[in-house]
Amino acid sequence: MRGNLRRGLALVRRRTAAGPALAVRLYERPGCGLCAETYRALSRLRRDIPLAIERVDIEGDSALVDRYTLRIPVVAVGERELDAAGLDEAAIRRFLEQTPAR
Repeated sequence: MRGNLRRGLALVRRRTAAGPALAVRLYERPGCGLCAETYRALSRLRRDIPLAIERVDIEGDSALVDRYTLRIPVVAVGERELDAAGLDEAAIRRFLEQTPAR
């Protein structure tokens, strides 16, 4: 059992990104399939890039609804925004990696 635990912990260490986390905001709405897919892509990317993902439901704020209703899902890092609808994981990775000074 002890050997299995060691192997498991080693695997977690290899799959967990090190360093300060990049604050990422995902603007979404309930029942949005593209939003769910974007969140899954961000979760997979979190293995390689340290990310702190904040999920923001735009339905709770009329200003957010006005701004994002036709654009969701939107991935935001600081002032930069990416309309992620239909984008693959590689495009989201490029956007995150091009974000200056984490």
